[in-house]
Amino acid sequence: MKAKVLVLPVLRRYWLFHAWKETSANEQVAKNWRDAPNMKDKASLLLSNLQARASKTAENQWHKMESAPEGSFNNRLFRLAQWALSRVDPAETFLKALPQQADSLQVMYPASLPERLVRRRLRHLAAKAEPFHHSRLRLWSALLLPQLPLIPLPLPNVTIYYTVWRIISNRSAGKGAQDLSAALQLASDQQRLKLAQQLQQLQQQGVVLKRGSWAEQLAAEAPRLQQQLQHTLSSIQQTPNNSNSSNSSQHQMVKRLPLPQFIPDQQLEQLVRPADRLHSPLPEAVVDKLADLYKQNHLLDHYRAANRKCLGDKPPKQQPQQQQQQQQAPPEQTHSQGTSS
Repeated sequence: MKAKVLVLPVLRRYWLFHAWKETSANEQVAKNWRDAPNMKDKASLLLSNLQARASKTAENQWHKMESAPEGSFNNRLFRLAQWALSRVDPAETFLKALPQQADSLQVMYPASLPERLVRRRLRHLAAKAEPFHHSRLRLWSALLLPQLPLIPLPLPNVTIYYTVWRIISNRSAGKGAQDLSAALQLASDQQRLKLAQQLQQLQQQGVVLKRGSWAEQLAAEAPRLQQQLQHTLSSIQQTPNNSNSSNSSQHQMVKRLPLPQFIPDQQLEQLVRPADRLHSPLPEAVVDKLADLYKQNHLLDHYRAANRKCLGDKPPKQQPQQQQQQQQAPPEQTHSQGTSS
C-alpha cells in the first residue's frame, strides 16, 4: 500500500495537505482472520475486516443519502452531515487520512518550493496537532459521560452520535500526527547520518576538525547513527505475518509510516503556480483538474474547507487590473442603458 500526500499552496502562507492511500489488487482482497498464525494476528485481521465492512456500509449509506430526493429526510440528513464535515479543520482531515502502515510515503509538491520548507511545514503541523487532538479527545470523552443515561430514552441521539464521531475523529487525527512526526524524524535522522558520514570522510582525507566542536562530535556518532537507522528501517520493513510472541515489540514498530520521499512535481508547479498564490487564492478550476488527475473525489471538498478557513466570508482581494476594469464597467453599462432607452 502506498501513502501519498499532495501539497497545495492556497493563499500566501496557508497550505493545504491532502493525503490518500493506493492499494494494489492483491491488497484489496480481504484476508480471512481464521488463517492468521496466532491469536494476536487473528484479532488484528478481525478488527481490520470489521473496519472495512463498516467503512463500506457507511459509504453506501452516504451515497444513498446523497441521491435522495430534494426535501426528503435523507436529503436533510445529508445536508446536515455536509455542514458538520465542512466545519472540520482541513489539517484534521489530512491527518485522519494518513494510514497507520504503508510500504511507501510520497510527498508531492510544486517544483519551485524548497524541499526543506515543505518538510518544515509538515513537521510544524504534526508537532502542533498532536497535543491539540489529544486534549480534544479527553474533552469529548468527558462530554460523552453525562450523555450515556440518555441512550435508552426514546429521543433522537444526535448529540451522542456527534460526540462519538468527534472522539473517533480526534483520536485518528492525533494518531496521524504522531505517525507523521515519527516519519519526519526518521528523515531528519537520515540527513544527520549523511552529514556525519561526510564529516567522517573529511577526517579520513586528512582534514582536522576542531576538538570538541559539533562537527567532531557528529562525526564520532556516525557508526551509532547508522546502526540505529538500520534497525528502525528493518523493523518497518518486516511483515506482521512473521511475528510471534517473542518479538511483539518489533511487531508494534511495524505499524508506522516509512521514510518519506519528497518528490518535486513539474506538472503540479504549472497548475498551482505558487508564485501567483502570494496575491490571489488557488482557483477552484485548478483543484477540479487536480482531482481528475489524481482521481481524488474529495479533494474539492477539502479545498473548499481550506478556502473557507483561509478567507472566511470575505471575497478574495482582486488585482489592480481587475479593480480598474470594474471601475470602468459601470459607466459603460449606464451608457448602454441610456442608448437603449
